[in-house]
Amino acid sequence: MQAANPRRGYILGLSAYTIWGLFPIYFKAISAVPAIEIIIHRVLWSALFGSIVLMFWKHPGWWRDLRNNPQRLAVLALSGTLIAANWIVYVWAVNNGRMLEASLGYYINPLVNVLLGMLLL
Repeated sequence: MQAANPRRGYILGLSAYTIWGLFPIYFKAISAVPAIEIIIHRVLWSALFGSIVLMFWKHPGWWRDLRNNPQRLAVLALSGTLIAANWIVYVWAVNNGRMLEASLGYYINPLVNVLLGMLLL
């Protein structure tokens, strides 16, 4: 295990928030493309890239482990579907001039998640 590097963490965190903050500009630039098509590309390319990384990096047997545990596969499928729905709504909102509503939704989402976690778990 490597020692924590706060400077690297700050740089990576700032980079992630910068990229996330620039997404609306990109989505607005491709607003002629339907939101569902953007998300289909995002899901397919992410799945392909993620699978390749998992196969060759640290977890070569990940697919076998997942195939042997259908409950985990179902949970991952459900969570993936919910995330895709979230992305579709976000891209649709940006492409239809609803950036303020989308940003407020993303602002309040963690608060609602914590509240639901406290109530349900």
